[in-house]
Amino acid sequence: MDIYDLIKDEERVSFIGMCKNAGKTTVLNEVIKELHENEESILLTSIGRDGEELDLVTNTKKPEIYIYKDDYIATARDLIKYCDITKEIVESTGIYTPLGEIIIIRALSDGFVQIAGPSIATQMATVCESFKKYSKGILIDGALERKSIATGRVSNVAILSSGASYSVDMEKTVRDTIYTSMLFSLPEYKLDLPDDFNRENYSDKYYIIEGNTIKKSDKKIELREVWAKESEVESIFVNGALSDAMINSLLLSNAKIDGKRLVFFDGSRILIKYENFEKLRQRGLIFSCIDTINIVVITINPFSAYGHHYDSEAFLKAMQRETDMPVVNIGSKYRG
Repeated sequence: MDIYDLIKDEERVSFIGMCKNAGKTTVLNEVIKELHENEESILLTSIGRDGEELDLVTNTKKPEIYIYKDDYIATARDLIKYCDITKEIVESTGIYTPLGEIIIIRALSDGFVQIAGPSIATQMATVCESFKKYSKGILIDGALERKSIATGRVSNVAILSSGASYSVDMEKTVRDTIYTSMLFSLPEYKLDLPDDFNRENYSDKYYIIEGNTIKKSDKKIELREVWAKESEVESIFVNGALSDAMINSLLLSNAKIDGKRLVFFDGSRILIKYENFEKLRQRGLIFSCIDTINIVVITINPFSAYGHHYDSEAFLKAMQRETDMPVVNIGSKYRG
């Protein structure tokens, strides 16, 4: 199976990883290559820095990003000097990062590049809209713990990469990868956020939903207290992330949560362990999101940057048993 066939008709594709060294850059390079072979140019950007020869976190050698003549990249000005291509600057975006303003560059030759794009999903969505005049296909390289970049506001589909670098325990890697993919595809909830919605105007953690809008309250809401007894409150919006510490009291309580609903911006905001997620679901709690993330394929890398490797065939079969999505072993298909 070629990943190209799964994404060739999509305008914006995000690449996200369960961990560093999951094989995300290898997959990205293969997609860029296959698009080039089909005479399609791309515009590439990133929500974190990528393309460096050494991984800045693990200090291990990693694949560099390779692009082709007439491809475009959007990268921070300070990284232009590290791009091993003949280049033409075509636009300054006016969006600034710690590494300088985001600049759009057209490649006049093939070569390796380093990229660092907008660090906020809303900025990325705006920038991607302006990129359309340069290229049909936009590829967005996600960063560790920035999975929200793959939401529908930013990209049409996403590729999720997982691998042995995530854990020495293969079963844990499989379980957490499938859990992540499940969170990304939670049911969509149509919630109309106010025009003035921001952290300054809406600083509380939880808001009661009435109809399709959120309601401000004079006092802060606690999940356990709202649902401690028979309550008319059906749905609550979670403003930000939800951690295990935040739901411990709800788990230990006798709160009436059968048929109740928590609504999130997107699945990346749900940070609770799989076991706790399942306990709440078994008690009837419904999880929904404003933005969904459409994963089209899971790629796996049985090789670890830390020395422990998985059996390739066992890893592939274990992942395939737990999902109906296509699973591609990049260790054998895209080696090099």
